[in-house]
Amino acid sequence: MSAAASPTGRPGMLEPLRLREFRLLLGGFIVGQSMMPLQFVTAIAWIQVIADDNVVVMVAAISTIRGLGMVGFGLFGGALADRFDRRRLLIATQTLAFVANIAIAVMMWTGASDTTAVVLFFFFTALASAAHAIDGPTRNAIAPEILGPRLTPAGIALNSAAMSLAMPIAIIASGLLIDYLGHGTVYAISSFGHLGEILILAIMSYRTVFSAAHLAAQKGGAGQAFRDIAAGLRYTRSQPVILWTVAAVILMMTLIMPPTGSLGPHWITTVVGATWSQFSFIAVFWGLGAMIASTILVRFSWIERKGMLTAGGVIVMALGFVVFTLMPTALNAILGNYLLGTGMSMAMVSSAAIIAHIAPNEMRGRVMGLVFLGMGMSQLVALPLGSLAEWLTMETLFPPMSWAVLLALTALIILRPAILRARVPQHPVAPAAPPPPARSEPAANGAVVSYIARVAPNKQDSA
Repeated sequence: MSAAASPTGRPGMLEPLRLREFRLLLGGFIVGQSMMPLQFVTAIAWIQVIADDNVVVMVAAISTIRGLGMVGFGLFGGALADRFDRRRLLIATQTLAFVANIAIAVMMWTGASDTTAVVLFFFFTALASAAHAIDGPTRNAIAPEILGPRLTPAGIALNSAAMSLAMPIAIIASGLLIDYLGHGTVYAISSFGHLGEILILAIMSYRTVFSAAHLAAQKGGAGQAFRDIAAGLRYTRSQPVILWTVAAVILMMTLIMPPTGSLGPHWITTVVGATWSQFSFIAVFWGLGAMIASTILVRFSWIERKGMLTAGGVIVMALGFVVFTLMPTALNAILGNYLLGTGMSMAMVSSAAIIAHIAPNEMRGRVMGLVFLGMGMSQLVALPLGSLAEWLTMETLFPPMSWAVLLALTALIILRPAILRARVPQHPVAPAAPPPPARSEPAANGAVVSYIARVAPNKQDSA
């Protein structure tokens, strides 16, 4: 069943899964990306073991190195997604990520903990992050092609829901597996998720289809990538809804993710005082909030006010930051994680639906790349924030910062109402077929026949 042949009206919760290509795209995403929490948590646990001092700075450096890879390749990723076959591009990025992460696992297995080992760890981490920066916008540009405008909002939300369902399992497993199997083995297990995704992508029949005019404009050469990026930035600037929606999401990620995501595990295991196994139980509520929010968004994917949902998600995530750092207790960490996951899912899913609706296929990868650029920025900020937290302590810095972030994001949404006004109209129901023409009767003369030919269509339009 193709998207073009799908029925009209409100889509069902699982209707996108009727399309084979989307099932494969979604399945590959779950297999590959659900292992990423394992990689992130294992890396932090390993750094905390080998670092003698400045642990907060070293933990923050992991996110910053990831951010460098994502910022350096985020815009190029979108440009590549709008230039080459997107399926082959995903296979290439997943292959690169698999090789880089296996190299990290081997290094951890050897037990090396000197300066050379740390440098190699950061190098391969940046390489894997660069692959992720290309992978993200490419994947988000494929779904609207496969699903069509009617099913795209449901498909984007279903993608988030599936990921949110897999993420809690990976988070719970991370702490337990690290305690029993060690860092290298856990990292190797997570790396094979990329290999599984490659195998699933290989059996897809999807191929990217660009317009003839777009293909003719591709002159080749390294300079074309920069021209493509510049064109994407100009397009984004010309669309106020996309511009301010992307700006809100980038600010949300840049201001909230470093203290709660990048440094969150360190906050929970040091300030709150939880063990790594207890951390797994606390952090699972982030995934639980995201899963519930995504499931609701799938069920009500037909709601047009995606701008309101995006703004609501931004505010809910900011409130989660406030609760997370309000008091260093396990209860606050649990509730804060739940709100953080809920808000992030609402904002990311709804903003992606807005971009998919407005941006044309030939421009979609570059606009999606801006969102992933924001994710890279959020990790890039972790090192300076971690250095400041090392000096002031996290307990001193994070609580007032959370209130300032909440006020700043609220002000942005109020001052830029284009975000709130953004809509993704429900795909219109096909009009009823016009009645068959009446049997022609012999006309008295040619003038009568001419009159009927002129007036009949007008009457049908009026009806």
